[in-house]
Amino acid sequence: MSTTGFIRQEVGAPFVPEEAIQIDDTAEITRPAPAKPPTWVWILIFVVAAVVLMVSLYLSGARQLSGASLFIFPMMMVSMFGMMRNRMGSNGKKDHGSAINQDRAVYLRGLDEKRRDIHVAARAQATEISYHHPTPLDGTLGTLVGTGRMWERTPDARNFGHVRMGVGITRLQTKLLPPLKVPPPEFRETVTTVAARDLLIAQNVVHDVPRPLHLFDQRGWSFFAEPSLRETVQGLLRAMVCQVCVFHGPDDVQVAIISDDLESWDWAKWLPHVGDDEFVDACGPARLMFPDVAAFMERFESSLASRRPFQARQEGGERADRWLVVVLDLPGADATVILTEEGRMGVSVLEATGNEDSVLATGDTAFFVAADEDGTVNLLKAAG
Repeated sequence: MSTTGFIRQEVGAPFVPEEAIQIDDTAEITRPAPAKPPTWVWILIFVVAAVVLMVSLYLSGARQLSGASLFIFPMMMVSMFGMMRNRMGSNGKKDHGSAINQDRAVYLRGLDEKRRDIHVAARAQATEISYHHPTPLDGTLGTLVGTGRMWERTPDARNFGHVRMGVGITRLQTKLLPPLKVPPPEFRETVTTVAARDLLIAQNVVHDVPRPLHLFDQRGWSFFAEPSLRETVQGLLRAMVCQVCVFHGPDDVQVAIISDDLESWDWAKWLPHVGDDEFVDACGPARLMFPDVAAFMERFESSLASRRPFQARQEGGERADRWLVVVLDLPGADATVILTEEGRMGVSVLEATGNEDSVLATGDTAFFVAADEDGTVNLLKAAG
């Protein structure tokens, strides 16, 4: 066995700026005051005046207006003026259907433009998340080995200890600001109000993006599944271990594996993170791979006893010099011996034991692993 030196490099990462998109105010329905008198009154006056004028002219046989007939023509003019005033007032207030439909079209066209901007921001956010959490299925993770991105996460990094669990939904980083002026319910225009509400609800999340597990924010994590899905759980743990070892250096993170199926973990012997710092064999550093918990404790009991109770990583808080990730792939085993009830500083256990009495079998740290008929693996958070 030989070793090759590696020097860490700084590599630029995608950056998604903090932005905000303001949703325009929805349309408002106005209720114009009824005309006094209403339009039909002016029409009735005009019709009556016209009939009276024709009857008077016919009975008198006159060829021109004279006497009482002179008052009929002004009445007709007044009624025509009243009808025109009512009609012009209605147009000014836009209370008829064509004007409302035009306002709806303009508002919905504006929402479409906002939606395009939101999609651009969502794609940029998805690209940034995928950069930090590439899929383990197509070999992308392996292409990063030996590049400047290998071991790029140091204890000071914001995403130190983050590993990809799968894909899911996350909140859109770009803020969607709701309309500033919302009319009372009785004056809200229904179409534009519902469209704005649906946009705020549907576009505020990003679908099918990598979802990370903050490995060092808890003392450990437990994964429960049917015995027939053990290989599936092992695949999940394998993907998480590979991500830890690609993005975190062996000087920051150490990995130990406890399993009664060491043949499935034989590949891990090549990881420098699994090498023992103190013991060596004919091939170099001994591998931190153990058949049971007792063998692990025989090697680490004194080291674990010197550690303080667990504290989640926080800015400015106490940090461990080196994190120990323990993969406990052993049905029926108990992680309490490793962690104790309070946990241990700098130790995180990935447990796949099926032990419902484990200290990690809680609503905060447990997941259920299930598989659909099409082979899709689902991770369900345990109830609190």
